[in-house]
Amino acid sequence: MTRKTTRLYSALLAIGGSALAALPAQAQDGSSYDFKVFGGAAYISPLSDSSLAGIADSVEASSEFGWELGVEWKPTDRLGLEAAYLDATHDVEANGTAIGDISLRPWNFSLNFHLVDRDRFSWWVGPTISYIDWSAVELNGGGSLDVDSETTFGASTGMSFGLGDSFALQLGLRWLDASVDSPSLPDDVSVDPLFVNMGVAFRF
Repeated sequence: MTRKTTRLYSALLAIGGSALAALPAQAQDGSSYDFKVFGGAAYISPLSDSSLAGIADSVEASSEFGWELGVEWKPTDRLGLEAAYLDATHDVEANGTAIGDISLRPWNFSLNFHLVDRDRFSWWVGPTISYIDWSAVELNGGGSLDVDSETTFGASTGMSFGLGDSFALQLGLRWLDASVDSPSLPDDVSVDPLFVNMGVAFRF
């Protein structure tokens, strides 16, 4: 686990611990739902780039829009188990020039700790484990570079605003410690994507 990942988890645990301590009676208020199906748009912004010797001083993926679908099951008022799939296509840029594109297709599995859980407003935070099915890099000049899939970790937080008993608007933020690993490249290309999600949810 990298130092960056450790710091992020420490911050999330501190926030979660403080909020849980401040809301001792929240669980008595009742869960707003048992299951949730959600979907919407996502903006993905890679936070890292890499230097590849003999290729480019800076190789990075572009920020792009994609879409996400997911489901959450809440066995208790405070705990949710979430599975979500995201799909987005990014330009691969070398020294600021697009040389091809790659699809980012992670399956994200999150353990959501609901710090606030009410019909009109809900807020959660927790760790994520992700299986990323990277596509090959399709080069603009023809040809492609194979990319290995990877299993990695991250963290997420989100909130929903209830529109009656069943529907809600949902906002989310997720970060993954991810990189592109191709047998054709001398080193990994760090991506570390940050996902900003906005959509609708059906709760029941």
